[in-house]
Amino acid sequence: MGNPAEERTVFSGFINEEPLFADVAVKGWDLAANDPPDIECDLEDGRRVGVELTSWLDEAQMSSAKGKENLEQPFKKLLKWEPNNTENFRMVWLFAKKRLKKNDEQAFRSELLMLIDQLDKRWPAEADWQSPQAFAWSDFAQYATLKKYLDRLNIYPRMQRATIKGGIGWLTFPCNGGSYSRSMVDALYNCIKGKINKYSAKPTTVNHFYLLAHYDKAFAYNSPVEAINFGYKEAVRSTAERIGPKVGVFEKSFVYVSMSDDQKVFQMYPSA
Repeated sequence: MGNPAEERTVFSGFINEEPLFADVAVKGWDLAANDPPDIECDLEDGRRVGVELTSWLDEAQMSSAKGKENLEQPFKKLLKWEPNNTENFRMVWLFAKKRLKKNDEQAFRSELLMLIDQLDKRWPAEADWQSPQAFAWSDFAQYATLKKYLDRLNIYPRMQRATIKGGIGWLTFPCNGGSYSRSMVDALYNCIKGKINKYSAKPTTVNHFYLLAHYDKAFAYNSPVEAINFGYKEAVRSTAERIGPKVGVFEKSFVYVSMSDDQKVFQMYPSA
């Protein structure tokens, strides 16, 4: 990983959840002086365990998400504290086609609020708009600044008992990632397989060599792993079955999911 602070945070969280990951207690651990491994642990029985870290991450998807984040940031900053004073709208998703320039900010804000106000007044008479699935709006002919920066708006109505007037954060963008996709299982396989292929021998400074994949940055920048009847456990099992018994020099491998509300550590090999 190359980031000492991140390495410490990841391993601290992991060992807090799984203190006996090496079957006996850890007497002490620290970042290794030489890579590999990333972490060296002294066990109570005198053995030394080296742990190699790898990030469960779809790099291509992360790059795309970061580009999207950079595009959206000026709009979010401009509209963050704008109160929702509409009668009929709960949330508006913006679909931007270019990054907002500083000298267009006020014109963009003024035109957006003007358009939303007009649509809000029309809403009771527009039966086709009145669905919880939202309606799309892309006619910006009368709004030069909106036309310059937006492809469309998705406007979600304020349903009964949902969101009172005056709230903030309603002018926003769709979430990153999207629904579960096979890409995240492929990403876990690729990061594990990449480490297996990289090392032909365990480091000479340790008695045992383990692998720890961690899922953290992917939570913000990749598609979610969890779906109906599928979660981290199933993703780890699927990856283990795909890799099979050829796990190289690693005697054990684990997956650590720091933000999971349930199980956080999964032993991939040997299967627990």
